[in-house]
Amino acid sequence: MSTTGRQALWSIAATIVLTVRLVATIMTVGTVLIWVVAAVRDDLLNPWLWWAVGSAATLLVSTYLYSHLRVRYPSRSERWEE
Repeated sequence: MSTTGRQALWSIAATIVLTVRLVATIMTVGTVLIWVVAAVRDDLLNPWLWWAVGSAATLLVSTYLYSHLRVRYPSRSERWEE
């Protein structure tokens, strides 16, 4: 595959992974806060716990995928990171 094709695929994959990371970060914060409120009012094992665990797991997986993409296909632009 050509360099341009790889860069295009990396850009698409990185965009999808970063979008998932953004949504998972917002969902993790929101569901953990709701779970804490529900835990104080009712029980620790309320249904919001599983939403919080799922969103945190999604955040961890998407973070791992993004770091894997960054190592496998590093940026070649002239930015501050080089």
